[in-house]
Amino acid sequence: MGLIRDYENLELPLEKRLPSLARRFTCLADADGLTPWIPEQLYVWTLSRGAGTPAWHAGHLILNLSGDGPWQTFNAIEAVRIWNGEDRAIFANWARTWTGPA
Repeated sequence: MGLIRDYENLELPLEKRLPSLARRFTCLADADGLTPWIPEQLYVWTLSRGAGTPAWHAGHLILNLSGDGPWQTFNAIEAVRIWNGEDRAIFANWARTWTGPA
């Protein structure tokens, strides 16, 4: 069985994997900073959506996975509480399959 999602492809660099994951979240559909990957731009975009919003939580998940920058800590419990069912499913799948940087 082949890989079906770029974020699962360990041969791709993290800066290619993270936007692939981010685009799966409905609340990040129009997010800035994904193409090209500019984490600081994604950070500003998430802040413009307001703390505690679905987009804020999804954006901070992606930013925290990037490992660089002074991002706010991702709170999985709060995110799952506020996300819609589709975004919760994306997160659950990610949690089962994600392998971080080598």
